[in-house]
Amino acid sequence: MKFIIFFLLFSFPFSLWAETSYVPPTKILSKGGYQLGLSGDYFSTSTRVDSDKRELSFEDGESFKRIQSSFQGLYGLTENLQLGLGARLRHNRSVLFNNTTGENDSENSTGLESTFVSALFSLKPLNRLQYSLGGIYRHRPYTNEENGDLILGDEGSDYLIQMSGTYAFQGANFLSGSFGYRKPGTHLSSELNWQVEGALVWNAFTLLGGVEGMTSLNNDPYEDDELSRPFYNTGSTLLYGSKNREIIAPYLGVNIAFHKHWRIELKASEVVTAQSSDKGRTLEVSLFKRVDAPKASQSVDKKFKEYDFEATITKVSPKKTLVSLDKGITTDLKKGMKVDIFEFDYVGGNLLIASGVVIEVTAETSLVKITHLYNSKKELKDGLVARGSYK
Repeated sequence: MKFIIFFLLFSFPFSLWAETSYVPPTKILSKGGYQLGLSGDYFSTSTRVDSDKRELSFEDGESFKRIQSSFQGLYGLTENLQLGLGARLRHNRSVLFNNTTGENDSENSTGLESTFVSALFSLKPLNRLQYSLGGIYRHRPYTNEENGDLILGDEGSDYLIQMSGTYAFQGANFLSGSFGYRKPGTHLSSELNWQVEGALVWNAFTLLGGVEGMTSLNNDPYEDDELSRPFYNTGSTLLYGSKNREIIAPYLGVNIAFHKHWRIELKASEVVTAQSSDKGRTLEVSLFKRVDAPKASQSVDKKFKEYDFEATITKVSPKKTLVSLDKGITTDLKKGMKVDIFEFDYVGGNLLIASGVVIEVTAETSLVKITHLYNSKKELKDGLVARGSYK
C-alpha cells in the first residue's frame, strides 16, 4: 500500500495536479455538473462474531473473501438537488470445513449485486456549517434459494435516508458527520447508519480519517420465530443472513487529484467491533471524474456580463474599503479574483455599486478590497450581492 501511494504521488507532474482532491459529503454538484466514478474493494474476514457476540475462529484452511466493483454517475439537476445512479458487482469466495468428508469445500458466487439510485438535497448553510438530506435506494435483481448454492448477498430492496453535516475550518479542513435510517433487506433488522470523518485538505492532496458503523434497531423479523428463518447457504461468512447485526469500522484514506477534473481515492478500513457479522479488513480504490458546471449566468447592468458564482456581503469595514463575503475555498474562490457588487431592487433590477478583488480566502469566507465605486448615492452595506467569474 505504501508503494502504491508513493507511486501515485510522484508519477504525475505537479503542473497537472488539480484542486479537487476532496469533496465534502454535503457539497453537491452545480446545475448541469456531473461526476463519474469507478471503484473496487477487497474484504477479507479475520474472524466471525455471532448474534451473542461470541467469536467463531476459522479452522485451518477456512476463509472468506469478497471483491466488489461499482460504477456511479451523479448529475446536478438544480443548484440544490443532485441525482445519481449506478450498479455494483460482487464476487464471494468461501472455504469451509466439511464435517462429512473431512475436507475443506470451496464455493464461489458472482453476479450483479444491485442497481441503485440516489438523491442529495443541499440545505441552506449556517455560518460554517453545511447540511444536506439524502437517500439511496438499491434494487437487488435476484432471489435466494434455501439450501442452494452460495448466495451473492441478502435479498430484497435496500434503502437509506440520512442527514449529513460538514463544518469547514479555516484553511480548508473539514469535519463531517452523517446519521441515517436504513432498511437493508427483506430478512434483516432495520439499522441506524452513522459516520464521522475529518479531512486535512491541500490543493491536490487530502489525508482523511474517520469511523463508520451500523447499529441495529433489534427488530429482526424472526426474533420470536427462529424456526421460520430461511436457511441460506452463506458459506464461511456471517455477513449475510445476519440477526440484528452491528459493526464499528475505523478507516484512513488518501485522495490525490490530477489533471483538471480527476481524483483517486485510497481507503483502508477494519471492522474492530461486530455482532452477527464478520471482523476483517477492506481495501478500496476509486477513480472519479468531476466536472462542476458554473452556475447559471446572469445578465446585469446592460452589459449582459456572465458570472459563475454569487456571494453575499456579510461585513463592511468602517472606511468602506474592505468587505467580507460568505463564500470561500469550498466554492472555489481564490485570491486575485475580481468581483462586481450589486444592489437589487424590484424597480430597476440589478444596480452596479462597486468592484473589487479578492485578497484573502478561508474555507467559507473571503475578503475583498474595493477598487472602484460606480454609484456614490449607494453605500456599501451588508446584504449586497457580489458576483464574479472563475475565468
